[in-house]
Amino acid sequence: MPKETFFHLTEEKKCRIMKAAEKEFSKNPLKDASIANIVKDAEIPRGSFYQYFEDKEDLYYYYFNILRKSSFRDLLKTIQEYDGDLFAGFENFSEKMITNVLKDKHANFYRNLFMNMDYRAFNKVSPEMSAGQKMDAKVQREKHLKEQEKMWTSIDHSKLRVANIHELRMLLHMLMHSVFSTIIEAYRHLAEDEEYDVNQSLRDLQRKVSWIKSGAYQPNPEPTMTKENNE
Repeated sequence: MPKETFFHLTEEKKCRIMKAAEKEFSKNPLKDASIANIVKDAEIPRGSFYQYFEDKEDLYYYYFNILRKSSFRDLLKTIQEYDGDLFAGFENFSEKMITNVLKDKHANFYRNLFMNMDYRAFNKVSPEMSAGQKMDAKVQREKHLKEQEKMWTSIDHSKLRVANIHELRMLLHMLMHSVFSTIIEAYRHLAEDEEYDVNQSLRDLQRKVSWIKSGAYQPNPEPTMTKENNE
């Protein structure tokens, strides 16, 4: 999270900084991004940058959170449109999300994010924080808890085997992992073949979600058809 001084800036100055961040993080992954380029494009002294942010990672994830806010609202709205059916809503939401991530105006930023994602980054960008993740401030913690509560009350629990918000967090974590892994796989395919059909990635996601929803284990499999069976 930015330091308090950032929030006291004029909207015009905050906008310049965020546009500079978008430009740099769309060109380079976090590890290669340059603070020098950001402050140059934002037209601020380098010293001022550290009055607003701890480091470039602080700015990076703040920028991502700006993009993510609309995603959380979209997921919540979609679940509500499907009368609280988490899986029906999530499937609809995730298909739109993958298409947007791969093709919308922020596609370059998302490509750098997902193609360089590790476990730590996953926890930071996942909509449900892991239990051990550090909260930035009391106000952020309270806001996050309100979001969880809103999600919890919007879901039809009769269709799920989850007993509390903690278990819902685990389920959402699994679902988002399926989305993130599908996005990473799609970017790798596109890097190898520009004509790759993104619809294949959507079909792969549907399969992953169906396994989470119904399980992949088949207790009474049908006999495998062999040459002897045919004869």
